[in-house]
Amino acid sequence: MNQTLAILWNACGAAGVASAMATVAAVVLLVAGLGRKRRWSVWLLSVAAAVAAVVLATLTSHRIRSIEVDRSADVQAAEAAAAKTAQERFRDRAAGIRFAEDTAADQADVAGVTAAEEEGAYARAVAEQLAKLPAYARGGRKERSQAPRSGARPAGDDVAKEPPDQAPSEAAPAADAVPPARALPEAQLVVADRFDRWNRGLAWSLLTLATGLVVTEYVRRFNTTYDAVWPLPLAGTPVDGAAAKQHVADPPPVEDAADFLAAVARKGESFVVFAAHDPLHGRTGLPRLAAGPLRWDLPVQSFAAEQLATDPCLAELVFETAWFGRGGLVVVGGPAVEAVIADFADRLERRRACRAVARRTVNVLWIGQAAPAPAVAARVARLAAPTNIRWLGPT
Repeated sequence: MNQTLAILWNACGAAGVASAMATVAAVVLLVAGLGRKRRWSVWLLSVAAAVAAVVLATLTSHRIRSIEVDRSADVQAAEAAAAKTAQERFRDRAAGIRFAEDTAADQADVAGVTAAEEEGAYARAVAEQLAKLPAYARGGRKERSQAPRSGARPAGDDVAKEPPDQAPSEAAPAADAVPPARALPEAQLVVADRFDRWNRGLAWSLLTLATGLVVTEYVRRFNTTYDAVWPLPLAGTPVDGAAAKQHVADPPPVEDAADFLAAVARKGESFVVFAAHDPLHGRTGLPRLAAGPLRWDLPVQSFAAEQLATDPCLAELVFETAWFGRGGLVVVGGPAVEAVIADFADRLERRRACRAVARRTVNVLWIGQAAPAPAVAARVARLAAPTNIRWLGPT
């Protein structure tokens, strides 16, 4: 175990250790986020840790890929075998006369073999042993040749025009020098490669898992009534079908109604507010999306309940505007507000009869005034889910 850790430290360095620590941190944060408390923030931290693990694993992989196989032990073994082979050949050429009193030194006598013959035999033996090595292990480090750019003078011209008595620059060899590549024995490099594959695979897997959990949690909270985070105008059938939605809920406090409606607009939904007083204080628009100078607003209009009760065409316009998500409506209450909400329930009944569903959720709020008739409120609550309406009022 200690030997493996030493090999990994030598091959991967600090980047490998940091990558492993980031991976462990991502796993711990993912497990910690399984509880409901602070799940969103914990899983966001797990995504950050997984991103760090992927970056560090990539750096570690580049470091390992730059290591070459150290063949010095194979070359030394080949040279030793060549020397032994040459010595055996010299023994065959030793004097054929043998005496009973000859020692081992006498038997190894290579008298009559010239120095040139000895060197040639050794060179041939070394060549034979090196030929047994793989092709990629012979010849040392290879350098990629670079063709001269178009218009550039060949190097030979410069040499030819250089005065013969001019000494070459001493800085040139230093500029062309290539730093020696790191090398490890093949067995150690196999261990480092295995760690690299597992490290990168685990880091990417954790990043995918953490991102998927964060997206799932974002959609779940997006479809809640009051718990959305970083709302964006994503409301629609795909998001509605990705997580459960609460279609009947208690209304927000009157003092928080403006903030709630602003969040509804940023989610891409529309609203109809039945209130004794305008909670938006006459505002004509709420931002759906704002990015610097770019701004996309949801138009907001305010009507008195008496206007809608006496003008069916205007009531139809208000209902259609909310149904298709073209704007937000505020109906300021009065004695006629009961008739308006009853007409709203009748229109929902007709849409339900033809199985029509609002593409984006329509939030219907009843705040700051006496509760409507129980039968009307019950009808709206019953029709909310089939028509994609969120009823925020008494039931």
